[in-house]
Amino acid sequence: MQFFKKLVLLSGLLVSSVSAAWAEVEVADAYARATFSMAKTGAVYLTLVNRGGQEQTLISVSTSLDVASDAQIHTTEMDNDMMKMRQVRDGVLIPAGGTLDFSPGGYHIMLIGLKKALEPGHTVPLTLTFVSGQQIHLDVSILTVDKPAGHHHHHSGD
Repeated sequence: MQFFKKLVLLSGLLVSSVSAAWAEVEVADAYARATFSMAKTGAVYLTLVNRGGQEQTLISVSTSLDVASDAQIHTTEMDNDMMKMRQVRDGVLIPAGGTLDFSPGGYHIMLIGLKKALEPGHTVPLTLTFVSGQQIHLDVSILTVDKPAGHHHHHSGD
């Protein structure tokens, strides 16, 4: 009986420590840019905040198929004097105790194959998946092209 109690206690501690590690990444200032009716792509910007003591890696993003056929992590780079976007396939690292900004001209989330325009006042469901297994589900506000100052949303994982 003692062994069983210890096993249950150790299992609970393990789950608690894993859950605590998973909840260390938070999302701040998430917004999607409004698009015109014929647009096939949209962009989401946000800040990832790693409050933990270990680096975290965002490996994928997804959205509802009602919104877009795909969601991808992208970056913008200079190539032969031209700015080009490319998909980030290996994930992006958020340093321990640090932040990573997804902003115009840098990292961003591309919504590809939009089913309809992204209209101000609505939201886009988004799921961020980390190599640790943490998933963060959030509803991203759609804003006009100019992001208003002071727009703050914080979300943490499951």
